[in-house]
Amino acid sequence: ASQSVPEIMSAGFDLWDIPLRALNINVRKRLGLFLNPRNTVASDWMSVAEHMGFSYLEIKNYEDCQDPTRRILEDWQARCPGAKVGKLLSILENVERKDVVADLRDLIEEDCRRYIERQNEPPVQVPEVDSCVPRTPERQGITLEDDPEGNTTK
Repeated sequence: ASQSVPEIMSAGFDLWDIPLRALNINVRKRLGLFLNPRNTVASDWMSVAEHMGFSYLEIKNYEDCQDPTRRILEDWQARCPGAKVGKLLSILENVERKDVVADLRDLIEEDCRRYIERQNEPPVQVPEVDSCVPRTPERQGITLEDDPEGNTTK
């Protein structure tokens, strides 16, 4: 894997460690604006999908999607443990779409920064989780041998 992308990004964290799910809707929509149009001069979503490891038949099936970029990002993220932000940016560079990387750099860095902050937040905890409401005194001390009708079993 090429390590040039994190050097381009000056965020202070390693994009090769950040999963693709860190990228929010705004970045994904912007990627689609760049990559969805079929382009004879620049690489489009098909080139990106091919570099992600999708087969010819898979790519042909994505042609019917309204937003193929969104679909390939979701599917790549779901099936590939190596689907990291750094890998995506490396793919964009390999298909000669440095314009996309340059235009979205700040948004991508911000999404990654937020993702890292969320990972470092302690989980929300409550003292006790109890779904048995309302609490009534007659339920105190009930055992398996108690009969709801009040009959004794012995």
